[in-house]
Amino acid sequence: MRITNKIIQNNSLTNINNNRVLQDKLSTQIATGKKIARPSEDPIVALRSLRLRTSANQTDQYLKKNVEDAKSWLAVTEDSIDTLSSIITDIRKQFVKGNVDSLTVSDRDVIRENLEALQQEIYNTGNADFAGRSVFTGFRTESPLTFQSNTNADYEITEQFIMKTDDLKTTANVADTVNYVHTGDIKAAGSNEQKVYSEDITRLRLSYKDCKSGTIDIKLSDGTSLTATTISKGASPDPYETVTADPDAVVYVPETGEVLLGKNAAEDPKLYAGEISVTYHKEEWVKGDLRPEHYFVCKDITNGIDYNESNSTGEIEYNIGVNQTLRVNTLANECFNHDIAREIHDLLNAINEVAQNEKNLDDLKKELDSVPETDPAGREAVQVKIDAARKAQTYLNSKLHNLFSRGIGKSDNFLDRNNLALTNSGTRSKRLDLIKNRLDTQKTTIDELKSDNEDSDLAETAIKLSSAEYSYNAALMATGKIMKDTLLNYI
Repeated sequence: MRITNKIIQNNSLTNINNNRVLQDKLSTQIATGKKIARPSEDPIVALRSLRLRTSANQTDQYLKKNVEDAKSWLAVTEDSIDTLSSIITDIRKQFVKGNVDSLTVSDRDVIRENLEALQQEIYNTGNADFAGRSVFTGFRTESPLTFQSNTNADYEITEQFIMKTDDLKTTANVADTVNYVHTGDIKAAGSNEQKVYSEDITRLRLSYKDCKSGTIDIKLSDGTSLTATTISKGASPDPYETVTADPDAVVYVPETGEVLLGKNAAEDPKLYAGEISVTYHKEEWVKGDLRPEHYFVCKDITNGIDYNESNSTGEIEYNIGVNQTLRVNTLANECFNHDIAREIHDLLNAINEVAQNEKNLDDLKKELDSVPETDPAGREAVQVKIDAARKAQTYLNSKLHNLFSRGIGKSDNFLDRNNLALTNSGTRSKRLDLIKNRLDTQKTTIDELKSDNEDSDLAETAIKLSSAEYSYNAALMATGKIMKDTLLNYI
């Protein structure tokens, strides 16, 4: 094969150009710090880089946003539950103070004032929010736990009850007993000890008081209905008197939110066959009342909203890793229970009954002092009323003492619920910390792999570039010597 000068020239230029291309590639690697500038240079490195970058971005998303968001949510929740526990602890202290035989009038007044103040604070902590989202209302994060102002809205509420001994661990409300002390009008003519009596009445205590007067729908587990007569508190006959007089009676008291059962009605076997469904209406809400949609299947008839089971509150889970989720919220019914305020309401009513009877007794004593000794019949008539008032006072004090004692046990149960909710939230926080540590380690590993895959070795690249420059200069020198000699030089 004949090699001409043109062939030598072309080959030399091609080799020199390849050397320049290599120099350009090496200088680019030094300038950018990367092995390749475009995918075509090394498709395997490019593909691996895409995968590693995707993993790194996902890890950053979990670490910087999801994990931090979940951590803050859990912190707000734990603080709120802890605050509620402190409030319930203070309530329990008031119950303990009241559960003594030597309770004076001033002591009772102080306890009443403290309980009224604490009652207003019970559910305020339940309105805690994180970044504008209510933390205790499940999926309805836009809605606070309580009404923020006095509201008129007709809600149809359905509650479930179980006829058995009080057990706060059940998801449904339970039937309990209310002690009724019948005093009548102590100061009225004809009042005597025989007309004063105490009786325990079985009741279904609704979650709300001051309900709408009217019919109430009570369905048993077998599908049959229980007919209840609506009687307002203070009416004549009194709803409690009606139940004590008629053992078959079932009475709904809208003001107190109670369904009272006579002795025979309370012993009906059908009541114990399963859950009892009670549907009632409430249309007057005061600031601080728990919103029923966070607890029950209900309808806001006024605004045309149906809060049924399909859109009920639920658990919120965060994606905190590949195929890994963590529940961050605590539902309202896990700690903010209606029974707390209802127990205080019963106790405050009992305190007021004792105070009113004490006032009646004082008035009767003054009336006795005003009757002259020359009127023994008149003094005897007043003394009969005083004896009736003293008997009523004995019953009422016993009722109050029992409520204080019961309140202590209830408070312990409420604290147990709160501690369980707090423990569950703390467990989630601990798990989140472990996941965060794992993600930190995973991110470091991915960054190292990404660097090994993409980044060039500057020392090695600099040596290769220097070698390429020497080769380029040598090629120029060699080509210059060869190309200046041709056939014409020898002719």
